[in-house]
Amino acid sequence: MDEKKSMLVRELKTSDIFKMSKILKKMKLKINANAEKIKDENGEEIIIEKTQKQVGAEFILSIFENLHLAETEVNNFFADMVGIAPEEFAELHIDKTLQVINEFKGISGLSNFLKQANQ
Repeated sequence: MDEKKSMLVRELKTSDIFKMSKILKKMKLKINANAEKIKDENGEEIIIEKTQKQVGAEFILSIFENLHLAETEVNNFFADMVGIAPEEFAELHIDKTLQVINEFKGISGLSNFLKQANQ
């Protein structure tokens, strides 16, 4: 792959739910895309909805913490997302890998996708 070529992450599709579910189960991850309840300075409860970016960031952090448990599956998933072989993805320069992850975090509908994969 040309290192100068931009990585374009494809849109999510139904079959990705099953792949991600397998990764989440193997890594024993639970993605919390639910709103958080906090108390303000007056002790009143405030509900804060998580943004898609927040859910994505939490997801990526969880992956990095448990990546070693599902290395093959994660490489396969992200390789498929950018249309390259898993072996090629595994050998990408770290900057390209981070680019793929950042593009993945920005995919429309990611929050709903993660909720479905987590069920």
